[in-house]
Order: sequence, then structure tokens, then C-alpha cells
Amino acid sequence: MQWLARIANSYVASDVPERRTDLAFDAVGASFTTQPFADGASLQMRLPDLHLQFLANGKPVPHVFDPEGRSPAEVEAWILVELLHRGIDRERFSKTVPYAIAGLISGDAIDHEPQACREGLAELTAWLGNAATLLEAAARSSGAPKMRVVALPQTLNLTLAPDSGRQRIDLGFSPGDEQNPEPYFYTNGAANGVSQNPARRIAIGSALLSQSDPSTAAAMLLKLVAG
Repeated sequence: MQWLARIANSYVASDVPERRTDLAFDAVGASFTTQPFADGASLQMRLPDLHLQFLANGKPVPHVFDPEGRSPAEVEAWILVELLHRGIDRERFSKTVPYAIAGLISGDAIDHEPQACREGLAELTAWLGNAATLLEAAARSSGAPKMRVVALPQTLNLTLAPDSGRQRIDLGFSPGDEQNPEPYFYTNGAANGVSQNPARRIAIGSALLSQSDPSTAAAMLLKLVAG
């Protein structure tokens, strides 16, 4: 996902610079896609194989890149060639991202091996798809304007963003972290007279997915937001 973030950080224009690396998540296609740049170009990655492909105005173009057995240097070379073919200024491409992630592989020392992780990637795909369904149901139940599910490449979290404007529902999904190893939904709440940084509230994913239907689970999520 960091290759998508690097492209986005290099080329995507945004009124909110820190949001330019937000990626659209499509649960049906199991894909992450950058926001459009350079007259409708975008870069997409599909789960569980992690195939990369450029899009032109939302439509796939030739030359799918399979990262299996390929080094980060080979991924970068493919990206630069594709940028050249699309007439996009390669000099603007940078591998920097606006956040820190420990342990990213780089250079030619280690190859990508998604097939070795296929079982885990398939499970992650299912988690993200289920989470996106519940987030969308919660947004509809709240009566908020149309929302889309976006992925944060620095954490793999999913959250909701409006199609237009800045109104948001403070609700997200994490596949797990050091504090909470099980997948969970969360809200950070709103600043109040007691604290400008209220504690994160969470709902464990397994409890929500045990509900009879997405509407019931979405109602539980909205209660989480309401506090």
C-alpha cells in the first residue's frame, strides 16, 4: 500500500494536504485506489494478490504488475515506466510519505512474496469487506450525506469520508494493533469541557459480526459514536 501512498503524496492535489494519501476502498472489488491525479490517472492495488494497475478515469489500462518475486526496485522501475507512458512528470515521483512506518523493505535485498501470505491476505480481505459494509450501513442509518469508505495506508484502518464537504462521522475500523490485537471499530469522540482529546472508544468486531444483520450492527456502531 505504500507504493500507492507514494504516488498519492507525489501527485494528488488536496485542499487538506494530510488527506492526499487517503485511498478509496472498494469492498466488492477488494481494491485500494489513489485519488485521481494528472487528468484522471490513479493507481490501484487489488487484494489478495496485491496486483498493481494504473487506471485512466476509473478504467484499467494494460500492464498489470504482479509483485510476486519482485523487488521494491522492480516495483519502482515499473511505476516510472508507466508514468512515462502516461506522459506524467517522473521527476515529481518520490518514495517519501508523510508519516513514519518502521521496517519497510527497500532496494533489492528482499523480494515481495504475497503468495506466502495468501491465507492471511484472504482473511484480511474478508475483514475489510465486512467492515466496509458495516461502516456504510452506519452512515446510511445516521442520515448523514453520502459517505465513502477510505483506507489509511499508514495503519490499514478504514474510515468514512463525505463525497463532498467536510462533514464526517467519527467512526473507523482497525484490523488490530498492539493494544487491541482483535479487529475492532472505534470512535475518538469529540472534544469537550473535560478533555480536548477524549479516550478512544472501541467495539470488538466479533461482537458486531455476531449480530443477525448489518442494520443491527450498524445501530450498535452509532451508539458507540453517540457515546
